[in-house]
Amino acid sequence: MKHLRKIGILIIAVIMVAAIAVGICVVYAVRNVNVTLLSTDIDEENLNSKIQSVKHGVLDKVRGRIISSVNEEDVSTCLEDDYYLESFEKVLPCTINITVKQRREVFAIYDGENYSAYDESGKFLRVSESNANPRDGEPNLIIEGTRSDEEIKEVASVCAIFKSCTKDASLLRSVVEKVTLYKSQTTIDIDTDKVIFKLLCGISIEIWDYSKFTSEKISKAYKLFDGLLPEQKLKGRIISRIDGDGNFDAEYTEYSAVV
Repeated sequence: MKHLRKIGILIIAVIMVAAIAVGICVVYAVRNVNVTLLSTDIDEENLNSKIQSVKHGVLDKVRGRIISSVNEEDVSTCLEDDYYLESFEKVLPCTINITVKQRREVFAIYDGENYSAYDESGKFLRVSESNANPRDGEPNLIIEGTRSDEEIKEVASVCAIFKSCTKDASLLRSVVEKVTLYKSQTTIDIDTDKVIFKLLCGISIEIWDYSKFTSEKISKAYKLFDGLLPEQKLKGRIISRIDGDGNFDAEYTEYSAVV
């Protein structure tokens, strides 16, 4: 009898544990996805339609799963190439809030025949015979000197800092004609890694050893640029670097370097 009693207690315990587990699964199973879509190209009617499309795509993949098991990658794989996940939040017990942002075409690389377009983060978007941005028909910002996807992303990152540090560069493409990445081939001090911004007005801004104190160097260069005479902005270059004493230094010369 004792053995039967123990077996009975064990069965009841197993049933209770299973019931609790099922209850948890029901309570914490994903049932809702709230989507915020950031885009400048879609009107309100199409925006609502797109939001519903994204919502249903995500729900089809994660509905019914325990919310703790859902991650950002699960959501990202549901998005079209023109969009990316900006933010991801779990709201217990059963809701996921996401912000999805449309990619903005900004950069282009010319291979001698076609232009490869990239978004503001350096992610590849498309190949085209012309360098025309689909939003406004104006040219994308040309990138030169890169040899890999990682270097393209490096340049895009520096461009983002340039944009944030310069008061007139709310639209990067309206200020800069092209950006050139130069990688040092020697150990000579003056032969350093640099990113060169060729502005549409004519002058170039060179950020030497660009991976270190990037924001400070760009800010220093732009402050000097802002104080130049109008005719000086039509030619020459500004070199921004750290001098021998460890200070941030920006210097203007009317001659442009050949890279």
